Parts: sequence; structure tokens; C-alpha cells
Amino acid sequence: MLERVVIINDEAVASGGAAALALLSARLLHEAGIPVTFLTGDTGAGFPLQGYHNVEIDGLGSQPLLKLPVHRRIMDGAYNKAAYEAITRYIAQKDTPGTVYHVHAWAQILSPSIFSALKPVYSRLIISAHDFTLVCPNGSYANFKTNSVCSLTPLSGRCLASNCDKRRYADKLWRFARSWLRTRLLDMSKSNCTIASIHPMMNPWLERGGIPSSRIRTVLNPVKPFAKKRIPAEENSDIFFIGRLEFEKGVDIAAEAARTVGRRLRVIGDGAFREELLQRYPEVICEGWKTHDEISALLQEARFVVMPSRLPEPFGLVAHESLQSGIPIVAFKSAFIANEAQELGCGIVAEASDAESLAAAFAELDSDDRVQHMSKTAFALSPGLANTPQSWCNELIALYGECLAGEKLPDTAPALDSSAGMHPSYQAI
Repeated sequence: MLERVVIINDEAVASGGAAALALLSARLLHEAGIPVTFLTGDTGAGFPLQGYHNVEIDGLGSQPLLKLPVHRRIMDGAYNKAAYEAITRYIAQKDTPGTVYHVHAWAQILSPSIFSALKPVYSRLIISAHDFTLVCPNGSYANFKTNSVCSLTPLSGRCLASNCDKRRYADKLWRFARSWLRTRLLDMSKSNCTIASIHPMMNPWLERGGIPSSRIRTVLNPVKPFAKKRIPAEENSDIFFIGRLEFEKGVDIAAEAARTVGRRLRVIGDGAFREELLQRYPEVICEGWKTHDEISALLQEARFVVMPSRLPEPFGLVAHESLQSGIPIVAFKSAFIANEAQELGCGIVAEASDAESLAAAFAELDSDDRVQHMSKTAFALSPGLANTPQSWCNELIALYGECLAGEKLPDTAPALDSSAGMHPSYQAI
């Protein structure tokens, strides 16, 4: 019987997608009547569920790596001894046979040391793969020097020789060493923990990094659409980009393509690449960061949303939120959601990851009739590509129950039904 869920995450606030999901799961589990402990690498300050009945917070008191002196960053980033001791102590003092442990983000504070501490409870351990940090040294299966998707086997000789890091090769070597240490502390091929991927198309990439398919379960992320009523995209003309303004996100590619077809690009978000983007493309309108409701208001003028990332995008939350609001998407094939949306008939995948191909994809949406059909299809069918918050919580609880019951996981994780373009578990939605 499920008695408690211990959620382990770098931070106690929603500093990123993984943290936001960790906090959402804590709230939903609480609402389902399941006690929750939130073990966090920081102090726990700002924890939004503070004071909730049956939700306890335990903060380690550490800081994110980038805030530490270089020598501490190197040591604590590879093996945070305090994190190891804290989790070891918690298990020794409070563990019960009905307690499940769920790790979300761990690479910015907690470090691989936690996997050594969690060894006594591997059979009751879930690790969410929000990205590829579990297997790839730089966490993204990307070569930042060539701005290309990486096809190498993680931790192979060729991987070691590849200068793929955002900054320096020395940083790559450190990340390689940390990833190698993780494999020594947690051997995925021998442990009986469970890896929860967020998309079935992630699974072959995780397997390439040494995680057996039998240990992987797919739990699609929850999505809350930007709008409850269909946005009539066919009546609009603007292209929207939503997200961080970083070079790897490819917003400059979208700007060049928009210039080519003579459409206006509007950017919701901000980041280090903003100044360079506006210098090169002064016609781009930067809206800045907006709340979910503010984005909903802006997207009433959207014809489609573009996801031009140079890197693999395992889920693409904003794409899901847009599709469920009736807005078609255009993206590169490295965005998993784009392939599904194209199969459903509410998205277009550019033939190549460049501005010319993206512009050609944009031009395909000049027809109002086609955009209207795609918009209606997106609004009606795209919810089957993701979970609702409640169905996501239900799937997590079911997965926790499997772990406690010692049920054998399937040899292969659920796959996409190519005929329908959606995860088979949600075709009835």
C-alpha cells in the first residue's frame, strides 16, 4: 500500500520545467490524500506548499552550482556529500515499505551522489527523465559547437573526444566524468529502479545511453491549454515563438524565415540572445515573459506557433498548449511533438533544420482553408498527445503501485500508434 511519496528535486521553487512538474505532482498527490515529503537541495525557502496538511519540506541548504566558487562547483557538482548524507539519514530514520521515492531534477545541486544513497530503495525508486541528463554528458544529445543533433553513444571514446559543450572542452571533460560517475553509482543495466520518460520517442535515446527498455515507462506530461475555446487561427496572420531566447532555441532561424515570407514574428519570452536577435531582425516584436493568461490573450492573434530548436525537444510543452488551443505548429523533426502533430494533420515538419526549409513550411500555411482545418483538428485531437494534470497524477499513482507490488515492467515501453499519431493510452480521449 502506498503510504508516502518522497519527491527529490534540486530546488523547492518552480525554477524550470522539471521543478514545476515536481511541485505540481506534490500538490496533486496531496489532493489525492497521499502524504508527501519534498526533499530539496536548496534551503526550501519559497516552497509554495508550505503549511499544506500532509506535505513536509526538508531543505539541504545548498546552492546551485553556478553560484558556488569554482572548486566547490567541481567537487559538489560531481559528488555532493551533504546530499548523500541527508538522503541516507532520511531513509534510515523514516523509510517504510510503503514509501516510494521519485527523483526529478538533480544535476544543479544534488549531484549523482544521491543515487548511491538511494540504493537501499531502488525497487521503489522512480527517476523522471525530463531531458537526457541521465545518459548524455551535456544533457541534450546535442553538439553545441556545430549546432547539430548528436548521434554518438554516450560515454564512448568518440563521445569523450567530441568537443560539444556550450563553453569549453574542459567543461565537457568534467561533465563526462560526472556522467561516468553516475553509471558507477547507479548501473541502470543491473538496478531495478524505474525510469519515467516524458515521451515514447525519448526511449530509444535513453536506451542508447545504457538504460534497458524493460526499465523505462512513459508517462506523458500534463498540459493545460492556453485557451478553452478554439482560437480561429485562420483569421490571423502573426507567427509566434514562445520560450527562452537562447541561440540553441533557433529563434533567429524563425526570424529569417518570417522575413522571407513577409510575416510578422512575435516572441514571447526573453534571454541572453534577445539583443543580438533584435540587432539582426529589428522587425521582430519581443513581448517579454508573460503569464499563462497573458499568453492566451496574445495568441488570439496567432496563425501558428513555431518551434525551431537546433536541439532535440523531447516534449515541447508550449507546442502542446498551443495545439490544444487550436493553433497549428511548425517545427523541425528533432521536436518530437512536431512529428505527431504532422501525423494528426495539425502541424508541419520542415524538411531541413534551416531558414529556407522553415520558410517553405511557413508558406504552406498561406491558405486560410488549410489553416482552419488544421486548427479544428488540433483543438479536437491534440489532447490525445498528452495527459491532463489529473490523468497524469493517476498514472503516477499507478506506477508507484506497480513498484510497491513488485510487478514486472514490460519489456518495451509504450510506443506511438503511427496510424493515429498519438500515444495508445490516450486514443479514447
